[in-house]
Amino acid sequence: MKKTIALASILAFVAAPAIAASTSVEFTGEDGASQVWKFNDDGTAEGPEGASATYTWDEEGKKLCATIAGDEPQTVCATFEDNGGEGAVGETAGYTLDDGRKGVAKIVAKEE
Repeated sequence: MKKTIALASILAFVAAPAIAASTSVEFTGEDGASQVWKFNDDGTAEGPEGASATYTWDEEGKKLCATIAGDEPQTVCATFEDNGGEGAVGETAGYTLDDGRKGVAKIVAKEE
């Protein structure tokens, strides 16, 4: 279950399209569970409990695909309602995973 939550969280990254050196995003799923992930401008992400991932972003399709590292890497994709505005702290964006689950991502910090 934690891995599924982590995958959903990374997918919500698209709420911060304007990347600084790093952008931290809080992800809240439809079940109310939340996590914070730090996204680096080199295409990597750092999550809770030492989790790590790589991601790609299709700006035109507003679709993000993320792969969580581990013994059995998993790739999950999500489509976003919008690009999240300017990528400023406090902005939010809704998303839907390929399996239909929904959530909201909120930018909580940026580092240059």
